Amino acid sequence: MSKHLENLERLCNKLQYRYGDSDSLVLQFKQELGVAKEKRVQDLAAKNLGRRPVDKTAPSHLIH
Repeated sequence: MSKHLENLERLCNKLQYRYGDSDSLVLQFKQELGVAKEKRVQDLAAKNLGRRPVDKTAPSHLIH
């Protein structure tokens, strides 16, 4: 998901460069990008709820 947000941020920068900061499309895109980032933060917070601090930083892997 973070790669997806990085790609959207790059697209936002390209739109800003091409159309300027005051273009309605750019402003709407920034707003939607902000919503997507906030959703990502909330999803991570919900995923990490009740986990130990050590486990929050490291992804979980299967132990064989």
